[in-house]
Amino acid sequence: MEGVLTLRRVNTGLFDCTGVEGVPDWRAFVPARQSDGAVGYDVRACRVLDKDSRQVIGDFPYAIEPGGFALFGIGVIMAIPQGILCLVNPRSGLATKHHVVLANGPGTVDPDYRGEIACSMYNISGEPFVVNRGDRIAQLVFAPIVLPQFRYVDSVDKLPVTTRADGGFGSTGISGDGFGTAGYDLALRQLDIYFMEVVLATSRLSDCVRGCELDLDGRAKRDDRGQLIGQTRRLGCVFARGHNSVATGFNAQHPGADSCAEVGCLRDARGIESGTRLEVCRAIHAEQMAITNAANEGSSLKGCTMYCNAEPCLNCAKELTNIELEAVVILEGGYSNTEGLDLVMSAGIPVRTVKKEWLHTEG
Repeated sequence: MEGVLTLRRVNTGLFDCTGVEGVPDWRAFVPARQSDGAVGYDVRACRVLDKDSRQVIGDFPYAIEPGGFALFGIGVIMAIPQGILCLVNPRSGLATKHHVVLANGPGTVDPDYRGEIACSMYNISGEPFVVNRGDRIAQLVFAPIVLPQFRYVDSVDKLPVTTRADGGFGSTGISGDGFGTAGYDLALRQLDIYFMEVVLATSRLSDCVRGCELDLDGRAKRDDRGQLIGQTRRLGCVFARGHNSVATGFNAQHPGADSCAEVGCLRDARGIESGTRLEVCRAIHAEQMAITNAANEGSSLKGCTMYCNAEPCLNCAKELTNIELEAVVILEGGYSNTEGLDLVMSAGIPVRTVKKEWLHTEG
């Protein structure tokens, strides 16, 4: 056997692979992505194999006749980590342009398999299709898997009720909206509204005095409830998993800083334009406080949805992209920083909005 090559994969640890005996150039056949955004790792034809014995039976170039079948080994043996699914998917270009497909596509490579990965190709066109050594013939896609334990119940009546019920093949029809997703959309909106109102309640703890009315001594004025008058940067943040709040935060001076309510806003005093030089400020942003609060409590934010009544700044957005968030929900018409939101979306995190008119609480 050839030496082992260790490949690092995002979020899954290490994948080990090695070459098939007798394939000295196997490193040239290690699966590889072909673009920055690709999720599939292309594999190449390395050997022509017999479908039963897996022995080499031919050489390249190899022609698959119309209606014919051929098995190609990729020259590499891989160790898929436990808990990871590896699918052998067809390449769309071969199917649409040449009518050559995987006979068992998609195939599955189990974590305990230690043989050469092979692709069974079927020519459904009316012309021979020639495969050369090194041609990209399929792609591997990796994903986490779930291994369920089944719990027995007495009857189907004990299963959760769905709109679709036992509707099977073709039950949603070809045209029209099928069963739709109105119920799901409504439940999601109710959840978004609930947590956005929690966000607004949390934001009332903010002690940022940007835009506040000042008395003759330069102190920020407060109303009868103790709320700052004229406050324009009252921001809150909630991380929630399902129906449960995991962490909250609001924008406020960092511990040890002078009280802006007593000495005035540092950014106002220095005439710093809104949205610029964010490092010149005594405040911790609401998102940053929520993240550090979660860390202090030992709570993971992975899989959470983040709710905030403002779009994240660029610095906060960078931190959010490093959390495997379910989604980000913001208040429509709140304090905006579109560059931060663009950064979040570029990381593949879904973004939803809550309209102010949906809320019972005044923003």
